[in-house]
Amino acid sequence: MTQQEEPSSRVHTLQQALMVAIQTHGFRLHYQAQNQLQTSQLVGLEALCRLHTNALGDVSPEEFIPLAENSGLIPQLEQIVLAQVARDLPLLYAHYPNVRISVNLSARHIAAPDFFTFIEAWLTGLPANIVKQLDFEITETCFQYISPQFVQGLQALRQRGIRIVMDDFGSGQSSLSRLHTLPFDVIKLDKQFAQQLDHPMVHAIVKAAIEFTRQFNIGLVIEGVETLQQSQTLQAIGGDIAQGFLFGKPAPLSHWLQQQ
Repeated sequence: MTQQEEPSSRVHTLQQALMVAIQTHGFRLHYQAQNQLQTSQLVGLEALCRLHTNALGDVSPEEFIPLAENSGLIPQLEQIVLAQVARDLPLLYAHYPNVRISVNLSARHIAAPDFFTFIEAWLTGLPANIVKQLDFEITETCFQYISPQFVQGLQALRQRGIRIVMDDFGSGQSSLSRLHTLPFDVIKLDKQFAQQLDHPMVHAIVKAAIEFTRQFNIGLVIEGVETLQQSQTLQAIGGDIAQGFLFGKPAPLSHWLQQQ
């Protein structure tokens, strides 16, 4: 097989594996901690989809999620993930009654005509107290394609107590001049910022993000915190909530149910 053929072959193999995983509900969920920087207290868990294939082994979400989106498979994938989240939520809240649970939503799925009808039906099946502790994460790039219907749908979710999180902030193309017009409650700062904190300009950007989110009562989660030095630097400039390997890698539900 030539080098030019390898990528195409891998994409085909992965697409076939995705279709099988959707048919057999073969995805797994892991949860990653979000912690308060000053105390290391657990304040949130993000649900993350995992895929293992016989042909390719473990496949990164950075690879299979875009393929699922481009192949039109993302609505089915997210419906499977959300069904599993619904089963996990009562167990998680029995152990962690005060944490928030974050769920990622694809821009392609949100754009589907029946998305908000589907998500409302999903929420109706959950206890009201659980609904109010949910965060829906939407990548920053999704907000480029915002429409009145999109805004109306997100506002309806917010009225139910759900927080809308702008994920990977700083990695996309959203204009800062439009930030005040977008419906969100929390910014999740892209991991590149925490991992380049030793650069004076990056340090200043992170500090400015901390200050403006605090001024406007917006939540801020800093992704990609991997070292004690990064954590200490973020604490020194007022950072509050962080997520990253310093606090733990994503782990299956069973891990979290054994912690307390």
